[in-house]
Amino acid sequence: MAPAMEMSSESVKEYTLKMRERYSRMTGRQAKGVLLDEFIEVTGHERKYAIKVLGGSRGPSSKTSRRGRKPRFGPAVDKALKKLWQEMDQPCGKRMRDMLPLWVGHMRGIRQKTRDSLLEMSPATIDRKLRDYKVGTSRKIRPPRSESAIKAQVEIRAESWDVGEPGWTEIDTVAHCGGDMSGNFIWTLTCVDIATGWTEVRPVWNRGQHTTLKGLEQIRTALPFDLLGIDSDNGGEFLNHHLFNWAKTEKIKQTRSRPYRKNDQAHVEQKNFTHVRQLLGYDRLEHPELVEQLTELLTLWSLWKNLYHTTMEQTSKRREGSRQIRTHAKRNRTPAQRLLESDYLRAENHKHLEQLLETTNPFEMKAEIEERLENLWSERESLTRAGDEKREEPDEPQESVLAPEGRTPLRSIQPSGASERTTNKVAMVSR
Repeated sequence: MAPAMEMSSESVKEYTLKMRERYSRMTGRQAKGVLLDEFIEVTGHERKYAIKVLGGSRGPSSKTSRRGRKPRFGPAVDKALKKLWQEMDQPCGKRMRDMLPLWVGHMRGIRQKTRDSLLEMSPATIDRKLRDYKVGTSRKIRPPRSESAIKAQVEIRAESWDVGEPGWTEIDTVAHCGGDMSGNFIWTLTCVDIATGWTEVRPVWNRGQHTTLKGLEQIRTALPFDLLGIDSDNGGEFLNHHLFNWAKTEKIKQTRSRPYRKNDQAHVEQKNFTHVRQLLGYDRLEHPELVEQLTELLTLWSLWKNLYHTTMEQTSKRREGSRQIRTHAKRNRTPAQRLLESDYLRAENHKHLEQLLETTNPFEMKAEIEERLENLWSERESLTRAGDEKREEPDEPQESVLAPEGRTPLRSIQPSGASERTTNKVAMVSR
């Protein structure tokens, strides 16, 4: 770049306009080159940029008027449009364009010319005029997600488990929504120990951050060993400040799986079926009154499964061509047996497990589980019937005709096969 002469910005602008006029009159390549060299020497511009300035595509403009066509709609139209938009409950431009003919005729205090201008507006013009008054949010309202700051601090665990010490667990939640994720309902929190297969399940209301943490604290208290680590998916019920700070304070290692990779949590996904779906099925549990009753049932159910249900233990895995060859231990053991035969259990916990095996009866526990399960479904039926009767009661007349509140009739229909749930659930327990 050539050294520029000392000139004020106004002098450079005047000089540029003059040189641009001379440059436009030049016809020969050599003459234009000489003029370009002079312009570069005076202004110090780079050569390619100087060509654009002299050609008129860059630099100061000789025009003083605003570029583009003149505004079609004045301030009075903009003011009336904003008022209408607020009264219409802030619709988008496409909806508002079709609503204007219904509203403009009833608007007072505006001239007929303003009414005509409003009816001539396109949806794009309406959105552009109202852009400054709209709150800056994403186009689609998304469900709460895990916070990025917490997500960045929780490391991803993608390798296979290779632990022999109990306390390293996978956790997940199961929705009891009946096929409809809208509204409030009960979730089940599942926690499975990798080394022994010890599994605990607890109900949580609405999968909130606080309730999920409370459920995890209940599970930790019920475990006969120390909780060393938790591995979860990327859901917001696990990746939040409440659980992150709790795990950090209690010195519990927190990890997460890769997004959209369910095989990273194969252990807990299996228990979601054997310990949750086989007992409770897929019906909707939408009454908070059931949480306490369900907690007692799932606590007993978890203990029964851990004390008296054996699970297979994979010892090796290899691939031969397209086949996956897995080898399992010849003797299947219960989670309690694995703990008693290990060297990691403290003396008091070892004694407590032995006492549980001596004092409990699997048949009596099974009968109590079936009784509690029957009571749970009976209570759910009563609550559902009471809710349906309340919704069927005629509402008091309102001043204006509005859409009915509450769930639509389609969403109130029970899932298919709900009538057979009790028989199915008891059959599952009897296996």
